[in-house]
Amino acid sequence: MSLGKHILILIILFIGAFNIFASDNDYIIYSIGNEEANCKFEDNRVNCIYKDSDGFIWVGTGGSVERINGKYTSVYHFTEKQVGITPASFLVNTLIEYQKHDFWVGNIQGLFHINHEKRTLERVFPEEINFSVQALEKDEENRLYIGTVNGLYIYDGKQLRHIIIDEKNILSVNNRILDIAVYNHTSAWLLTPNGVVICDAKSGALKQYKCTLPSCGALKCLVKVNDTLYIGTEKGNIITFDLLRQSFAPYWNEANVPISDLVHEKEILGVATNGQGIYLLSLPEGKTIYSATCGTETGQDLLSNNISSILLSQGNVWCGTGYYLGMNLLRKKNESFKRYDKGIFKTKDIAVRSYLPTKEYSFIGTREGFYYVHEATGKIQYINVRNDNTGNLRSNLIFSFYEYEGDILIGTCGGGLATFYPRTGTFKETPLTHACVSNDIFMFLEDEEKKLWLATSDGLYSYDKQTQTIREYNASNSNMPGNIVYGIYLDSSNRFWVGTDKGLAIFDKHTGKCSQDMLPDIYCKEVIRYIHEGRDGTLFFCLLSYRLLVSDKSLNNFHYLPLLCPNLIQDDQGFYWLGQWDGVLRSDERLEHYTFFPSINDLNTNAGPPILKDENGMLWICGTKGLFRVNPQVEFTPSPVQITEMQVNGNLYADDYKLKQDSTLYLNSNENTITFRFSSLGYEKPELLKYEYMLQGKDSTWIILANEDKVSYFDLPAGKYVFQIRKFLDSDSTAQISFEIKVNYFWMIYTIITIIVVIVSFILFFNRKKTASTEVVLPNASPEEIQPEVKVTVQPTESYVKLSEEEASEVIDALKKYMQEQQAYLNVDLKQSEVAAAIGYPTYLLSAIFTHYLKMGYYDFVNSYRVEQFKQSVSEGKHKKYTLVTLAEKCGFKSKASFFRAFKKFTGTTPNEYIQQFDKE
Repeated sequence: MSLGKHILILIILFIGAFNIFASDNDYIIYSIGNEEANCKFEDNRVNCIYKDSDGFIWVGTGGSVERINGKYTSVYHFTEKQVGITPASFLVNTLIEYQKHDFWVGNIQGLFHINHEKRTLERVFPEEINFSVQALEKDEENRLYIGTVNGLYIYDGKQLRHIIIDEKNILSVNNRILDIAVYNHTSAWLLTPNGVVICDAKSGALKQYKCTLPSCGALKCLVKVNDTLYIGTEKGNIITFDLLRQSFAPYWNEANVPISDLVHEKEILGVATNGQGIYLLSLPEGKTIYSATCGTETGQDLLSNNISSILLSQGNVWCGTGYYLGMNLLRKKNESFKRYDKGIFKTKDIAVRSYLPTKEYSFIGTREGFYYVHEATGKIQYINVRNDNTGNLRSNLIFSFYEYEGDILIGTCGGGLATFYPRTGTFKETPLTHACVSNDIFMFLEDEEKKLWLATSDGLYSYDKQTQTIREYNASNSNMPGNIVYGIYLDSSNRFWVGTDKGLAIFDKHTGKCSQDMLPDIYCKEVIRYIHEGRDGTLFFCLLSYRLLVSDKSLNNFHYLPLLCPNLIQDDQGFYWLGQWDGVLRSDERLEHYTFFPSINDLNTNAGPPILKDENGMLWICGTKGLFRVNPQVEFTPSPVQITEMQVNGNLYADDYKLKQDSTLYLNSNENTITFRFSSLGYEKPELLKYEYMLQGKDSTWIILANEDKVSYFDLPAGKYVFQIRKFLDSDSTAQISFEIKVNYFWMIYTIITIIVVIVSFILFFNRKKTASTEVVLPNASPEEIQPEVKVTVQPTESYVKLSEEEASEVIDALKKYMQEQQAYLNVDLKQSEVAAAIGYPTYLLSAIFTHYLKMGYYDFVNSYRVEQFKQSVSEGKHKKYTLVTLAEKCGFKSKASFFRAFKKFTGTTPNEYIQQFDKE
């Protein structure tokens, strides 16, 4: 192969790498509505997209209108029956919210209005408008402009007016209104295939401007930005019409297929094409800044190049396909969370364990050695045990770095300490590396006397470079609680904190002794991973048990914060950032308001490495999928949560148009199985969403919920309740619904009467038994005349229950149907009496079914469903997201012991053995 061909191939590869890099820093693309997506549309031909005043996204399809509620949709059907075999006889062209929650829809047959009660689309003006409606718009005075293939209609809430553009020729293409842009409160611009028309809404006066630009073909769509109309054409060009000068001009011509839709947000123009995917243009410059097309890489490309509709919303791009493939959502990557990339070096597929930025170099520690990057030249070096010829690097798992006297100290797992000189790329042995040969080096600390301290797996080391003195402190010689020292910290009160595997202590550098006298006993026994002091003196002790111990500076007030990973840092604005295994958590300085960022840009933090702050105030987070830089100065606005549905006894009771946060719903006593569905209006990927919920009146704490959009409660007793749902720890996103279940007085009276009857019966029975068991000897009576003692034996109630096979089968079918459809077994406190009431049979009858027909106990029966639910969860990969105990609880088990016992009984293996076997397969 010639040198020229080699160079050409290298250029192509470089361009390809650059394109990947550019794409990787713009959008994450995922699909909605098709079979592979979580949210499936009933009809996945998406012809128009609309965002309403609440923040919900609506789509007009080939035969319906659907509102996206997260993992499911609310579907609205046309009341008219489909005629003929046309695959899209009700194809929706346009959708608008005329007034709050009042939606109008235009399709190829006419104009329709949404009925929320029946979830239907009902025809409006059937006599006047019985042909295709192409566009809908409204002005400030609430006039509705209706663009059709037969001219313009204007509806003011009372009267419908018809305006013909070309009255001389009704069949003229000038009467086809393709798009509308409202100009002011009295006029609107109309788009026809030949040009634009200004229409005065009051007088009906028209003025036409025919497009005279060559090579445009028919005009297709428009969008108004300030005093300019941007118009998409059949030949793929975009032209402009200056509203002040009333003149057309070329604007953009990179596409060679028809432009199907235009939309704008801020300084961005979104372009949908019929054959070349989508483009995003810079409005002031008219240049392409991003494009996406259909390809072969799942999750990276569009579903189709034939894009029928496009919507820009808060930086994200929604686009619908024209060939029954659903739609794509292109989520704008948060520029405040950027993965560290340097040229062709990318950390995307690297599990980063430690990081250190210096003036010249960046050091990135992994499980397979470390990289160091010269920031000025971009030169990258990779070093591990295999390519270190000196043998001074004794482990590939890099726990920590520290810059000390021009050298880089490298702390490893099981390989002790290494000293590295980056300018020559060589290691050197020192007295300190000789002392730390095979232990774990977790972190370094340099005190005010320039003495170096090392937290290691076999104690605390100090190193005085001037005297070359090395000292070791451990449990045997310093009263240290444990020998494994994870965290060390010198606070503003000059207290030297030591966090070990067996608790927390304060270390005296002069005596070499540890003390716990200032600490409550209860807080001195747990594993402490990191220690940090806030700028107001608040002390944080990060526990390895995923809790955060917080104290004031005087150590008088200690308290726990739960469910937080053991690493944190405070930024220059005062916010605390805490690492989570599934994202990052930010808190205000008072620890009252939280914002959770779920795996943004694939960010997925480890529980091990700390979050680091550099000299510029930027935060650096080591993650399982790369190294990330966080700019904490950006303002973050989390999206709200909306309760979309309330179901009662399995049936839809009310949707969000009826559910009000400030009112109370009243339910009958038998309406006591409640399901709530909800959605984040940020439309994040469902698997990245993390909620908390609580039912006041039943739950005592917030319950975490991940990758779910509904919560169910079974057989609630009478009382007042408030259901609350929010983003994880985010009180500002809380949505709530209040409801009250009425008391069943009939059953109260029945119960009281039953109790009275039982008490009276017991008294009579007791007196009878007492009389029967008493010997009465008559004077001069013979033994034959003495009556024998009367003994009464009471049989268990269920032994008297005799059912035919058909009757028993009927009860069993009802029992199984209730378990399968209602998933009642997920209720950890499910009682047999509750099940009996739910299926409409008395408890004693159900007991007889279990004893004589199913040949198993009640709890074994319920646990069999829980075991199957656990196996199903494993098959879905949920065991990789949750601990074994957490997953068991989600399946209905109340304790670890009952779970293990039941699983072994029904499967013959332990849960761990089952998971190992499943993962192998």
